[in-house]
Amino acid sequence: MSPQNANTLLTGVPPDRFVGRRQEFERVYAAAVTGIPARGIRLSAAAGVGASELLRQVYDRLFTDQRFCVPFYFALEPGDESATSAATRYLYQFLLQAVAFRRGEPDLLLTQPDIGDLSRLAPPADADWVDGVREILERGGPLQNERAFIRTALAAPLRAAVNGVRVFPIVDDLHRSVKMADDRRFVDELVSIFSVSKAPYVFSAAKGFVIRGDGFEQLNVEPLSREEMSEVVASQGAEADVELSDHARDLIAVQTGSRPGRSQALIDAARSRRRRLESFRDVEQVYAEELVGGRLGQELDEKLLETASDADTVRRLVEALHFSIEPASSRFSLSALRERLDVDVDRFNRLIEALAVDGFVVLEAGLGRLEEDALIADLIDSRYRLTRSGTTTASVQAHIVTKAIGRAPLLMENVYRSEAGLDLEELLLSFDLQEIPIGLLDYRSFRENYKGLPESEVLERLSRDDQTVPLPQMSHVAELLEHLSSPGFAGADRVVVGVGFTDRAYRPDDRTVWLVAEIESKLEAEADAAESWLTKLSGAASPLGYKNYRVWLIAPEGFTNEALDVLEARDAMGSSRRQVELLREFLNPHAANISVDAKEYEMVIPAGDDAELISAHSLEEIARRHDFPAKAVNQIKTALVEACINASEHGLSPDRKIYQKFAVDDEKIVITISNRGIRMRPNNQNSNEGDASERTGRRGWGLELIRRLMDDVRVEQVDDGTRILMTKYLRAGAA
Repeated sequence: MSPQNANTLLTGVPPDRFVGRRQEFERVYAAAVTGIPARGIRLSAAAGVGASELLRQVYDRLFTDQRFCVPFYFALEPGDESATSAATRYLYQFLLQAVAFRRGEPDLLLTQPDIGDLSRLAPPADADWVDGVREILERGGPLQNERAFIRTALAAPLRAAVNGVRVFPIVDDLHRSVKMADDRRFVDELVSIFSVSKAPYVFSAAKGFVIRGDGFEQLNVEPLSREEMSEVVASQGAEADVELSDHARDLIAVQTGSRPGRSQALIDAARSRRRRLESFRDVEQVYAEELVGGRLGQELDEKLLETASDADTVRRLVEALHFSIEPASSRFSLSALRERLDVDVDRFNRLIEALAVDGFVVLEAGLGRLEEDALIADLIDSRYRLTRSGTTTASVQAHIVTKAIGRAPLLMENVYRSEAGLDLEELLLSFDLQEIPIGLLDYRSFRENYKGLPESEVLERLSRDDQTVPLPQMSHVAELLEHLSSPGFAGADRVVVGVGFTDRAYRPDDRTVWLVAEIESKLEAEADAAESWLTKLSGAASPLGYKNYRVWLIAPEGFTNEALDVLEARDAMGSSRRQVELLREFLNPHAANISVDAKEYEMVIPAGDDAELISAHSLEEIARRHDFPAKAVNQIKTALVEACINASEHGLSPDRKIYQKFAVDDEKIVITISNRGIRMRPNNQNSNEGDASERTGRRGWGLELIRRLMDDVRVEQVDDGTRILMTKYLRAGAA
């Protein structure tokens, strides 16, 4: 369900123009409507990405529906100097919104009647609890017992619930408490009170602000995608009657960091100046004017002053942060920054936390760095320049606009390249010690055996390829940029680093690192390109301490023979884009792709004592019920017995149990056999001398028999045992 009604109460965007938050909207709205689950939602988002607008959209929809529950929205504001003042405003807002909702009169939210009028306007059924709220506000409770007043005020929605009025509280911008005189007091009291609630609620704060307490459902609101944000900008431009070209729209979406408030400021500025936004230059001219002397810059200046408390501290802060813009000093010591600001420890901790939740800096284990945000960097740069003697506003605007115009094409080029990328981080995280056909990694093998064939035929041939290579198990994957102390590596944004193990024993010698890069080439990549990337990646690996590493280069059309020779000489791998796409599909095996309509059966049998014959009999009944032919049934039973014998004899299971799962749909049956204990390696895996006896013994013979009987067999190592997946198709050739 998404917002539909055109009416707006708290929101600044009509529901039909609210973009990109369908899933988050549905989650919060469903909690309000159903009351399930009966616990709080802790919503977290980076500053300015639209979390507050999302919550206000939910509020408006609930108010307009006039059903289900009384919506209550409250957000901390800069004027809330203490927990007491915030609680006083909270209590009045609750009474105002509850009475407006119960009377079905949204105009009350705008007229803001006094507390006496609200009490008289309340419906008779609500008179008791409304009068109770009015008395709390009127009797001057804070002067007598401040903490009792705060807790009583914050508990008002729960008191209404006791009187049969179900309330859905939404408390927003809790991160602003770091700037209040008594710091986290409001938040801590709020969490303490609602932790015993039997109804859902939402507490929202900026990313990085910790809401202490247990039992929350975490909901993260990520920045809008470039496509979604472009749609927002287009809508803002149409509403303001500002002419926008497609590429100007996309630049605004990216340069504002997917913050709708920022893009709205640029659109409003263009409208007030009667400017068209048809080129990068048009956009950057308005951007520089807004940042240096317009509303956008003023709002950020106010945040800095609110955080630092006085102009002199702001000046020193801007000067310190300015030097962190340069790559060579991108990270800074927090202790050194405190000394430079010349403030005490308590004030500095509050200041740096406020800078983090407001999206100015990122904190990392005693170090800080400026947020990776072009607008924040430009703000700090411009404010630093404005403090220099002899600098004028016009000269600073000229500097900002020329810098922004110069970087715009490269910025958009990187965005489009990233959107067209292969999502290598996700791919590497799916590596889990699988055996894959060599043609999925080695371009020479792929070109000789598979290139030019239809995809279905390629996959079918790959499934029968007995020349395989093992993948590692990846434990951590991130861009190379995240591993570097300074971003001086050209092309690092196209490199992903995967750290993991080559065996599930997790020995130090099994640790491996893969450096994976997407390189550009219109045709097959040449040897000099391969050599250049190998040299760069080797140079990056050494200072990071990566010793046992492999390089994997991916070019759109693969590599020339000469380039492949270079890669082979350096024990590196080269693949085409199509190979990577096929690898992604191969790692989501058809054997495990059971339809939602599949019938599933599970059994647990003791290891040994011929218990596998019991499960074989049960499996026979299941297979016959699903019309598998007699020959296939016998093959399935034999494979099951062999798998159970292997698990029993060689697994050394501590619980002496074998876990079985049979999943059957209209096309196939998938049998999963797993046990705890010793992991069993597939008999075609490259392994050490000790594994040779396994291949010549009972285990290797049993696995080979299973492979002959079934259409697809996969042996997977798990943390403390082995899992075998065996697939048999109902019709021959279906695999």
